[in-house]
Amino acid sequence: MIRTWLRKLLYALAVRNARYERLYARLGKPGGLEWARMLRERGDFYAMGEHCYIEPSAQIADREYIRLGNNVRITACCMMGHEGTVNMINRALGLRLDGVGKIDIKDNVFIGYGAIILPGVTIGPNAIVSAGSVVRADVAEGDVVAGVPAKRVGRFEMTVEMAKARNQRYPWRHLIEKRASEFDAGMEPELVRLRVLHFYGAPPERR
Repeated sequence: MIRTWLRKLLYALAVRNARYERLYARLGKPGGLEWARMLRERGDFYAMGEHCYIEPSAQIADREYIRLGNNVRITACCMMGHEGTVNMINRALGLRLDGVGKIDIKDNVFIGYGAIILPGVTIGPNAIVSAGSVVRADVAEGDVVAGVPAKRVGRFEMTVEMAKARNQRYPWRHLIEKRASEFDAGMEPELVRLRVLHFYGAPPERR
């Protein structure tokens, strides 16, 4: 396990210079909260709010054109503030075009695994972008979108109510209600045991 002093050193180096980013990701193995904190401290984005989560494996280009609100959760997705096609068009036709756009993500937004956010998009507050979606148009406040291209498939309020109903049926709900943060290392083994028991029943006998 990596020593605390080395993790702190790698974090400080990554904050100071982006060329240490991959080293920090590989050796420091930061979680999404820590990674977002590093990017915020380094000032990569136009702006970033509080309590954001960004997977280190997320592919985010043109960060200076991207604004993140509070409690934005970004998994291993792709975001870009430019259109690469214009470079091909410029060379093919002897033109001098530009193709860029902002990505403006408001408060309380979740972006799922494998989603692609294209330039010129605003994602309203309390919105969810489902895994694998391609977002090329604005997402309205409170919308849940999915598909290629992404279209509205639900509403934030409905998703919350469905999550509440599911949690009422979970035998480990009492542990979640006691958990002080998003992840508790001491509680996790018991949570996993109860979840597996709920999903599959008693474990098979080992031979």
